[in-house]
Amino acid sequence: MTKEQMEQIVLENMKKIYLYCVRRLGNTTDAEDVASDITVELLGSYQKVKDDNAVLGYVWAVADTLCKNYWRKAERYNAAEIPEDYAGMFQITPEEDLIHRQDIALLRRELALLSETYREVMIGHYIRKESCEAIAQRMKLSVTNVKQYLFEGRRKVKKGMNMTREYGIYSYAPEKFSVNFWGDNSSGYWELFERKLPGSIMLSVFDGPKTIEELSTDVGVAVPYLEEELEKLTDMKVVLKKGAKYHCGLVIYDRDFTDSVRNAARNAIKENIDRIKEMVEKGKSLLRDTDYQCYADDENTRGWFILILLLWEAVQMSEEKMKTKLTFPLLANGYKGYVMGLRGENRLEMSGIYGRYDLQNGYLRALNYNALTDKVVNPFERGARDVILAAAARLGETSELEMLTEMLEKKIVHIEDGKICPNYAEISDKDYDAIRGRLADEIEEMASLAAKLRDAAADDLAARVPKEYTEAHEIGSIVSMWSLLENAAGIILEIGYLTKGTEEQVLTTFYFKN
Repeated sequence: MTKEQMEQIVLENMKKIYLYCVRRLGNTTDAEDVASDITVELLGSYQKVKDDNAVLGYVWAVADTLCKNYWRKAERYNAAEIPEDYAGMFQITPEEDLIHRQDIALLRRELALLSETYREVMIGHYIRKESCEAIAQRMKLSVTNVKQYLFEGRRKVKKGMNMTREYGIYSYAPEKFSVNFWGDNSSGYWELFERKLPGSIMLSVFDGPKTIEELSTDVGVAVPYLEEELEKLTDMKVVLKKGAKYHCGLVIYDRDFTDSVRNAARNAIKENIDRIKEMVEKGKSLLRDTDYQCYADDENTRGWFILILLLWEAVQMSEEKMKTKLTFPLLANGYKGYVMGLRGENRLEMSGIYGRYDLQNGYLRALNYNALTDKVVNPFERGARDVILAAAARLGETSELEMLTEMLEKKIVHIEDGKICPNYAEISDKDYDAIRGRLADEIEEMASLAAKLRDAAADDLAARVPKEYTEAHEIGSIVSMWSLLENAAGIILEIGYLTKGTEEQVLTTFYFKN
């Protein structure tokens, strides 16, 4: 609100302000004095109006306050004789009605910002008309405690009604928040963030620790609705309560960070692309002496098998070469791993990484590159495990018919001679280890490159977030690992060394037989 705008408001409402003062004070002389004071006050305090839509409420609140102050100073609460023929002139003006409604709205706002115990005591006493003794019995408190809560609650409400509360940006323009995971089992974490509110809570407390009242105004949600959300988030330890304030319990990174990591990985892959192609060609020649097999097999399929072998083994070995040490802390769901947050829009080039998913008589590895294939294999999905097992054993049927139908439609498996068969590569664990051993020098060379990139990303993220987030180095190195995998596949496709393959091929999933 500018001074010029306030002057215009005063001019438009000067007559109403004067008539309002006449009704409140009872004579024109006093009304003229107070109306003049109101005008001076409004023109001198226009900066207090933060919302142009609330200006009329502010005008009549000032008018109400100055009229009351005038009566107090003049000590005009003395009784006056009323003439016998007086018919009365009391009525609620539109201005007084507006003030009343705004007071009620402020009262409701402040009650909504009280924590649970204060809120229950205040509502019980003033709205439900319960006695202190009844409230004490219902809430299992002493009567003295109830009276203390009432006293402090009134003070909190009164103080809040007299102040301007500025709602945070998350109350009207929530940012996109998504969760990511690296570890043994992500159960429980994805479900927490299926709605926007928990994500807004995470971003708000990551910006800075907050009391529940501060958090309420920042996200624009009343305290009663926040309490349940915060309980779930604190149970899973993604939000931590320290004293009266809530703190973010995980590292959150943004698009600027992921872009910087991707660019570093992309440049490193480009600089070493000729050497990477040599490694792949060497690995392809080694496959001839193994029990490797793949549906619709060709040189392209074998190239992807070796490239992903080199990449995966290199990023695993890089953990031994990094100065950044991964600790895989114990999580609230009972498993070890890292939960991390992504702020804003972040493109994901991989829709799932399952480095080792143990199955009967073997294990599955799936690195689902979006750029390479839309045939996403998720072994954790309901029924997928049984279909994968049936395909590995060449069984003729499975009880998971719905999942079998879906995997047949996506051409992840096929039917051959009445048996379920995989469309992805298979190799024995023994022969895989043999190839890995003969490519040891190449894997170590790529691992050194990966370690350097991952350490740089770890330092970068640690410099971007507050110092209390001690896992920032580890999270940075994990994000860099994903970026290395993504960019290697992307650049190989760009230069045309390897291609997406045929519709029947699943290039990024592998089964290892024991």
